[in-house]
Amino acid sequence: MRLNSGDTAALAEWSAPIQARRHSTRVHNPAVEKRLAAITAQDSQRANVYEVRAEAQRARFKLPAWPTTTIGSFPQTTEIRTLRLDFKKGNLDANNYRTGIAEHISRPLLNRNVWDWMCWYMARPERNDMVEYFGEHLDGFVFTQNGWVQSYGSRCVKPPIVIGDVSRPAPITVEWAKYAQSLTDKPVKGMLTGPVTILCWSFPREDGQP
Repeated sequence: MRLNSGDTAALAEWSAPIQARRHSTRVHNPAVEKRLAAITAQDSQRANVYEVRAEAQRARFKLPAWPTTTIGSFPQTTEIRTLRLDFKKGNLDANNYRTGIAEHISRPLLNRNVWDWMCWYMARPERNDMVEYFGEHLDGFVFTQNGWVQSYGSRCVKPPIVIGDVSRPAPITVEWAKYAQSLTDKPVKGMLTGPVTILCWSFPREDGQP
């Protein structure tokens, strides 16, 4: 009705969210656009073939043919969940939270009487969920407070919501990986959630306010 009455200001009012998104630096990252434009077919090719890479790995880690190790996260215990919840609620400062996480990382690495693996594994106690954790450290993602979705079985997560260009403003796992490796002279293996998994477990939204 407002348009029929000649109220053209309504168009500007209703178009404001679209214009805000179009020019939002939170949605559009020039650095991401520049890197995307510079991608070539050569970027998908490794510098060395597998045989060369495998030989370099054997020389670096000196592992036997069938090294014992483990995969996946160790259990997110009640103690870890309480630690994380207290930090999110503001009942625990960052220093004490980091000290607590460091302790949980060190336990399996220092308990050699129980496990005697040839290749140790960082148990990922610092990660709330394998996708949510990385999304929280990437630009271009937001999260709901109560928007839980069923992942599989009885497992529910707060999935990342993609609202703009995705980029990594700072290293995500390097610090904890270095700490874990400092606890043992054996190689420590870490695991990263790949971009395809993050994408498949995320929800793109174009109607959010930038």
